[in-house]
Amino acid sequence: MMATPRRQLRQLFVAVALLLLWYLAVYSPTKTYIPRHRSNSRPELSDDILNNFSLDEDECSAAFPGLFDSIDEVVSKGVFSLRRTGQMVTGRITDGNIYIMREEKAGDMSNMMIKERAAALHQMSRAILTAPNPIPDILFMLNIHDNPFANSLSYARAADPDQATSAEHHVFTMPHFAYWHWMRLPFINSLANASTQIEAIEESTTFHDKIPKAVWRGTPWFGSPSNVELRKKLLSVTKDAVTGDTLPWADIESLKWENNGQSSSNALPIEDFCKYKYVVYTEGISYSGRLQYHQLCGSVMLTPAISWLQHTTHLVRPVWSSELLRSDENWEIPALRLDGHAPGGGPKHPDPYPNTRALRMWPATKTYSEEEANVVFVAPDWSDLEATIRFLEDHPSVAEGIARRQRETFYGGGYFSPAAETCYWRALIRGWAAVAQRPDGARSDSKGKVIDANGGQKVLDEDEDGFWDTEGTQWELWVLDHSIKPQSPRGSK
Repeated sequence: MMATPRRQLRQLFVAVALLLLWYLAVYSPTKTYIPRHRSNSRPELSDDILNNFSLDEDECSAAFPGLFDSIDEVVSKGVFSLRRTGQMVTGRITDGNIYIMREEKAGDMSNMMIKERAAALHQMSRAILTAPNPIPDILFMLNIHDNPFANSLSYARAADPDQATSAEHHVFTMPHFAYWHWMRLPFINSLANASTQIEAIEESTTFHDKIPKAVWRGTPWFGSPSNVELRKKLLSVTKDAVTGDTLPWADIESLKWENNGQSSSNALPIEDFCKYKYVVYTEGISYSGRLQYHQLCGSVMLTPAISWLQHTTHLVRPVWSSELLRSDENWEIPALRLDGHAPGGGPKHPDPYPNTRALRMWPATKTYSEEEANVVFVAPDWSDLEATIRFLEDHPSVAEGIARRQRETFYGGGYFSPAAETCYWRALIRGWAAVAQRPDGARSDSKGKVIDANGGQKVLDEDEDGFWDTEGTQWELWVLDHSIKPQSPRGSK
């Protein structure tokens, strides 16, 4: 029977209404940089894509949705001026070649730091050499220290908006040197190597067959000024107050260093953390390079609210432990004294958890329910760690879901793959080119052309000592002996 005109009109109205609702749900009239993360139901990426160093910009965006959100956020802050400093590598990219103009003196760096600096530049070089399209010409400042520097490429930036000045907002996070190699410790190795080892563990072990303990290894004194007792408190809450023995739900130990810090008698290979149901993550002076290794695990990661954002940290979907524990009628959310004592020795008033700072870093728009989360944020003094593990043990489907979503996001989504790394580096260079300018106001446009502060074509003039026009030493020569040859300003030869 044919539909009447009225029925056809009603069906059309319903279809249009549904389409409008879908559009409003997907698109926002104002652009924000608080992405709600995509479903992992998209098709699995092939090895041909994950190992392709030469994806173009559109292919990168399609393969790794949301990967560049942290770059876009920094670009949205607007232009900034470069400033010389002796603690960073200053270089240029010209016609697809890297030149080193200034470097931190090797005598001021450890041997490991020198290698880590080289690893970062190797990563940048690989992304440029494999680019399917021309890379913009830029001047860049590259920092390999734990703490970020203003107006630089750094490994992490502060999550707390009140912690950074307006100038420090221009910290572009770059992929960790572990993508190339982790030379410092024999039990870690490169991210790619660890990923292969972890894959074997995950394929042969179900979540419910994993060791039902929380695992951690680390150096107790290595802590952030904002929570200097973080690691010591972790060791304390996992020990029996009378016997000093580790509690049965924990495998938490301070590393026992040997051979002048080159090895440890109780270290675990980084992949073996994935054999446990619960992996504890602690930040160091700032970020910790172990984060991305742990995110490859199909395990529940437990950590205080992350204070330092690395280049993919915006993809985490945290749930507060306090939210999980609300359903436990025997649990009372404690008031915490997070910062010790106020200046002058007087006690601070305890703050509830999550406290004001944690909510600034991770507001409601960046936190999730237990059905969506891929990480659990616990109290920064670990006072609810045992209760959280007990809750997860009592609710195995919740625990398994959080663990599965973590591995689905970071491993299944390919965000740590070779393709994603080179995609990110090229997007990083493009983003930097859009906003980084010389002290005289010149910067590059999207095609690498030098333009002035008013947007017009600029003929470069030498600055006071000609530094910004110095060509520098070609990367391939510099990496052999880490020395910069005397150079004349470009165009003077």
